[in-house]
Amino acid sequence: MRLALLVNPAASSVSSRSRVVIQKALSDRHDLIVHETSRRGHATRLAHRAMKDGAEIVITLGGDGTVNEAANGLMGSDTALMPLPGGSTNVFARAIGYPNNAVATTRLLLETLEQPTFRRASLGMANGRAFVFHVGVGFDAAVVQRVEERGPLKRYAGHPWFIVSALVTWASAERRRLSFEVATDEGNTLSGAQMAVALNVNPYTYLGNRPIDLAPEVTLDKPLSVVATT
Repeated sequence: MRLALLVNPAASSVSSRSRVVIQKALSDRHDLIVHETSRRGHATRLAHRAMKDGAEIVITLGGDGTVNEAANGLMGSDTALMPLPGGSTNVFARAIGYPNNAVATTRLLLETLEQPTFRRASLGMANGRAFVFHVGVGFDAAVVQRVEERGPLKRYAGHPWFIVSALVTWASAERRRLSFEVATDEGNTLSGAQMAVALNVNPYTYLGNRPIDLAPEVTLDKPLSVVATT
């Protein structure tokens, strides 16, 4: 098969050694082209180019942000997307059943490609961009913004930096000012919300090896669920 591997070298758990092992394993059995991302949004353009060049599967080696960008480049096409976990948490790859190890997931991918099957997934839209598995509003978004403002800490401190950011945000005046309304097409409303998450995979995230569940009933091929709290 024709495969395109998009590597984010800045992702938390991407190493030169694992990258070499993965590239060799994929290229031994398949027609492989490798691209390396260099800036925010780059994976979207690389994935779209790979799709135009005839790639049957685009494989991301990076975190959930790389998966999101690649999905935006492939949206509406028949090119499949396969995540290899290379970030700090790798929510999407783990939520759909892959091990939290890029080399182990590559072995699983190669076994799957012997008799490949594909699933179509629902996507949500927020601020003009697609999201693959969830999007947060309010408190959730404020925590992520705080995490991303210190990119190097995210890479080296990992989950402890997320916890610190959540605690600092919870205690901040910013969090106390949060208040918005969530409305559904059926006419149901929730006023005074401080956090809302739209999602189509469960768990919502992981704290180490512990999954944090918000909507156990959701699956990729169902409409999005929304969880909101005051």
